[in-house]
Amino acid sequence: MTKKETKEFETLVLKIVAKYVPVLLLQRYTFEIRKGVDNPTAIFECKLIYPYLDSTIHYSEKAITFWRNKGNLTPYVIHEMCHLITDPIYVKAMGRFSSQKEVEDEREMLTEHICNIVLKGA
Repeated sequence: MTKKETKEFETLVLKIVAKYVPVLLLQRYTFEIRKGVDNPTAIFECKLIYPYLDSTIHYSEKAITFWRNKGNLTPYVIHEMCHLITDPIYVKAMGRFSSQKEVEDEREMLTEHICNIVLKGA
């Protein structure tokens, strides 16, 4: 990926973030965009160190390929932004009696649900 492509891609992601920050009421957060995800199957990942308000949206080669093929990145970016809403309960729930898999599944369902609400209202 050239420097020009990287800048274009990251600028697009930041524009999506800026558009949906007020919709999701996330004005108190700061956002950075970086390449590199931990999960090899992920397109994007949002990193938040709870309870702090700085977040980083990481992207993978899959995201770049999707973008090059004219794919719509908006649902993926919104999904990651929704993790800022769901992660506080996730952090707390991980210290309780549910299995990690149960809590992760519930978190993903809640995040996807919020993402779909935003997409329908946009």
